[in-house]
Amino acid sequence: MRRLLVLTAILLASCASSKSNSQAKITDPGIGIEQVVGPADLGYPYGPIEVKYNIAVQNNAAVPITLTRVDIRSDQGATGSGAYTLRRDFYNFHQEIPPNSIGVVTFWAKAYAFGRNMRDTEPVTVRGVAYFDTPAGPTQKIFIRELGQYSQ
Repeated sequence: MRRLLVLTAILLASCASSKSNSQAKITDPGIGIEQVVGPADLGYPYGPIEVKYNIAVQNNAAVPITLTRVDIRSDQGATGSGAYTLRRDFYNFHQEIPPNSIGVVTFWAKAYAFGRNMRDTEPVTVRGVAYFDTPAGPTQKIFIRELGQYSQ
């Protein structure tokens, strides 16, 4: 329940901070992302791992929208890549989100962890694009989030 509240808070905060590239004429959805399983949960391995994420979509429109795809990658940035680097990839979905509600999808992403070293607790910046089908046509939403790596 606590995770859902945190994810909802992130989602609401993201509504104002995310960039959007919408073609459809509907109210932009909000996007929140949460890391559910990461290096700390796996014993800080060195090498290939899978990271589990929850993505929450807040449909602010008066019509249903369908999440069809999420492109995701880690941002290398000026401070390094964090505790792990995500493989640039995409994940297909067919998750309908009713009007004025929140839908959550879960998926595992392939990554490369750096083991126990000075980077094991560094945050990972995730960049992504969520693609939607709507009655008004396709639309997309860009999101960028920094995900902390301290175990809870």
